[in-house]
Amino acid sequence: MDRLVLWDVDGTLLSTDGIAAEAMRATMREVVGPTAPMARTAYAGKTDWQIIRESFPTLAPEAIAEQLHAFTVSYARRLEAQRDELARRSRLFPGVQAALEALAGRVRQAPLTGNIAAVARLKLAAVGLVAHLDLAAGAYGDDHHHRPELVPLAAARAAARYGRPFAGHEIIIVGDTPHDIACGKANGTRTVAVATGPYPFDELVRCEPDVALTDLRDTEAVVRAVLG
Repeated sequence: MDRLVLWDVDGTLLSTDGIAAEAMRATMREVVGPTAPMARTAYAGKTDWQIIRESFPTLAPEAIAEQLHAFTVSYARRLEAQRDELARRSRLFPGVQAALEALAGRVRQAPLTGNIAAVARLKLAAVGLVAHLDLAAGAYGDDHHHRPELVPLAAARAAARYGRPFAGHEIIIVGDTPHDIACGKANGTRTVAVATGPYPFDELVRCEPDVALTDLRDTEAVVRAVLG
């Protein structure tokens, strides 16, 4: 298996119906405190670390970084306490499980997501996907605030686990936002855009991914898109 498929989570594989975003906003306010001005910012395609920085523009990036561990622990604990509600409200997108199963045994598969690692695991567990992805070979929103930096981290982890390097078009980024496409392009990977998130198909096409799909329902089309 000479390819590494890195799947975005929110908007690509699943939706949590806003429960995770609600928990994240509550955690940010808890950790940063009640007085710092909190700005509204779009979450799609961004790392959790980046979202915190944008949500508190008056705080220095260094101050945000110092609070990251506290945020990570509190956010994961808050969502863990809502595990049953998370499972009830979460939705696996059509075609996802079939696509993952069709690619199993042909490629390595791991998450590359803006979620912190603990929250990514909770979300994937809520829809039964943990067994389909190698979480230890992935990269997450508490690894770095800048999404393109996650790709070499995931590649290094996968190389350590599987005993071979992955680079260039041996790595395939699958995601639902322009940020995912830009992340792949910045690292010279293959990019597959899926219009199951907040961005319309035409807007994703204008970002020039290698392949754009409306969704993951057509399993054969997904396999062709990934394998090129």
